[in-house]
Amino acid sequence: MTHSTIAERLATFAAELDVDTLPDAVRERAKACLIHAMVVGIAGGAADFGRHAEQTSDGSIEQPAAGGYARSLVTGHWHPAAAAAFINGVHLHARAQEDTHGTFHPGVSVIPAALAAAESGHVDGKTFLAAVTAGYEVGIALSAPLTELTTPPFRATAVFGPVAAAAAVGRIRGLGVEPMRSALSIAASMAGGTSESFGAGTDEWHFQAGAAAAAGMVAAQLAEAKVTGSRTAFEADAGYLQCFARSGPSADTIADDLGATWNILDVTFKPYPVCAFNQAPAMLGVRLRESGVAAEHASIRLGMNEREAMYPGMPSRGPFTSTSHTLMSARFAFATALVRGDITYESLHHFTDPQILDLIARIDLVPEPTRPAKTARATVTLHDGTTVDDAIEDCDALLSWTMGEVVANAERLAAEAHLSAQELSTLIESVNGLDHARRLDPVIAAALAGAAVRT
Repeated sequence: MTHSTIAERLATFAAELDVDTLPDAVRERAKACLIHAMVVGIAGGAADFGRHAEQTSDGSIEQPAAGGYARSLVTGHWHPAAAAAFINGVHLHARAQEDTHGTFHPGVSVIPAALAAAESGHVDGKTFLAAVTAGYEVGIALSAPLTELTTPPFRATAVFGPVAAAAAVGRIRGLGVEPMRSALSIAASMAGGTSESFGAGTDEWHFQAGAAAAAGMVAAQLAEAKVTGSRTAFEADAGYLQCFARSGPSADTIADDLGATWNILDVTFKPYPVCAFNQAPAMLGVRLRESGVAAEHASIRLGMNEREAMYPGMPSRGPFTSTSHTLMSARFAFATALVRGDITYESLHHFTDPQILDLIARIDLVPEPTRPAKTARATVTLHDGTTVDDAIEDCDALLSWTMGEVVANAERLAAEAHLSAQELSTLIESVNGLDHARRLDPVIAAALAGAAVRT
């Protein structure tokens, strides 16, 4: 589109996206993202952050007669759609095992917003799939060229999530190109959130995904009510790019290939409930343990990408007092993986485990300026002076899972989620049947049948 603005390009794509024209691989990846998000959310019920979020809204056990309500995936209670989006965004993000693209976690902003809009608007499964895909594509079109320029000090999900969520909600509500452009521009004006809480080990970050989902919902609702947003909301002198990425790429190159390439195909999945930057160290620790390296007989040089190694919370040696501390610490992730052979959410609570703390004291975390992002190298020196060297040089390739791999990971998480084989099978079948579903009820019912609503 000649002389178009970023908001116009994003809006045209999102408003006109037709699920029937999507490549099969894109449609399947959208479903894989949904399955991963739902199972991780159910497993995250133990973290209680979703319950904390739900305390901000007065829910109803019975569906209100008035429209505009959607269910919490924590309790099944009905809330105004924006409140439901907030609650469910926090819930799906509770154990930090969501999908990721760079440092942006699209699923925990897009999916809860789309779920709330779809349930409150009584739309069918195909419209929901189109909305989810639109949200992922729009969010990543912004995050892919901008993430490394914004985070830290900002947090990617808080910066890109509102716009992504607005695209999803706008698609569900059938906004045309002009109101969709306003929705995205309004959402851009609501974006932003810091990453300081990672270093502090406090809880703020848990609520940013929910806030992004709710902001996207509100932005779309305002646009539908004929509130206008700036045509140049992103590239103007006081706009989004200037706020978050002052030395960023040319505005003409952002979102210029939507529909020609599919960003959702580059989304990756987390096998462990730790920061995306810690997936490579965690996988290295597990692999070294499987090869016979004993934690008590080793000292480790752990090399990581410089930006990631110095990200808030990543260099921490402790003392640890919260899971927000432990899931961010590269040393804790590697040590737990090497000592336990796995990282569960429960293991993140081992703040004073002597074996893990002893190993942490023997880990030298080295920021390497030339090391690519999402990679790690461990050099283990044993007591007899011999060394073992191992590296993960392309974490994204390892974690760009097929649908079968997403399902296999869901089966692995089923014990933590307290999901029976039948409950998991029903959830997967409901997502795979979205193309023919008249409403979202089967998916939501399957999610509510999980551990999150059990007492």
